Amino acid sequence: MNSYTISVGGQSFQIRSDADAAHVEDLAKEVSKRYSALEKKGPRASQQFRAMAMVAIVLLDELQRMEKQRDDIRDRSRGFAEKIITRIDEILAAGPS
Repeated sequence: MNSYTISVGGQSFQIRSDADAAHVEDLAKEVSKRYSALEKKGPRASQQFRAMAMVAIVLLDELQRMEKQRDDIRDRSRGFAEKIITRIDEILAAGPS
């Protein structure tokens, strides 16, 4: 496991991850970008925790939506494959025309 120092919202954090440095930095940049967008709406120092919590909630919501989308695509793909297999089996069972 690697140790990285990232910066989000002007604060440095030490984290450990199995991911490579570029991936961790990309994640930190995305969170920082989202934090900055929320912070502009209410830049008071007392709002930092609230802004970071909002970033986390938005990211979790996006993750859950994408997981549902992935599951839906997987289920539709499985159903499509089953229909094709059934149709192929029917054609093979019917024999040559």
